[in-house]
This record gives sequence, C-alpha cells and structure tokens, in this order.
Amino acid sequence: MSTITGEGPTADRVGLAADTLAQMTYDQLIHGIDHSELAVAEIYPQIWDSPTSLDWARDLFTPLTEFFQAAASDGHAMVIWLD
Repeated sequence: MSTITGEGPTADRVGLAADTLAQMTYDQLIHGIDHSELAVAEIYPQIWDSPTSLDWARDLFTPLTEFFQAAASDGHAMVIWLD
C-alpha cells in the first residue's frame, strides 16, 4: 500500500478550488497559456496546433465548476490523477 505524503487531498482544498473556480471565467483560467508551449510539451490531448485550440474545453468549464462545488458542499475530498 502506498502512502500519500504532503497535504494530500482534503475537503478544505476542494472547497478552495471550488471557490476559486466560481470566481473566474474560462478566459481568466486560460489567460497566459501559450498553445504552442502545450504542443511542444506534448500535453494531452495533442490538439494545440492553433491559438483557438484552447477553446476546446470551454464547454467543460461550467460542469467542472459545478462538480467541485457539489463535492465541496458535501465535504468530499478529491484525488485527481494526471499521468
């Protein structure tokens, strides 16, 4: 069995993320992100061939925000795996 070190996932951190997401727009979230740097770093999904490629997740921002808000209001922690 592995052990999580550091702060780890906590309901407080989910609440902080939910509050932060609720106070921003998608444009604020992606501000300063250079699509070409994502392409060079081979970030999944490898679609970063144009400046408008950052718009692919725009429709996912509201459901993501709602998901974090629901988890926070229920006092849940989250583990998010990025590989």
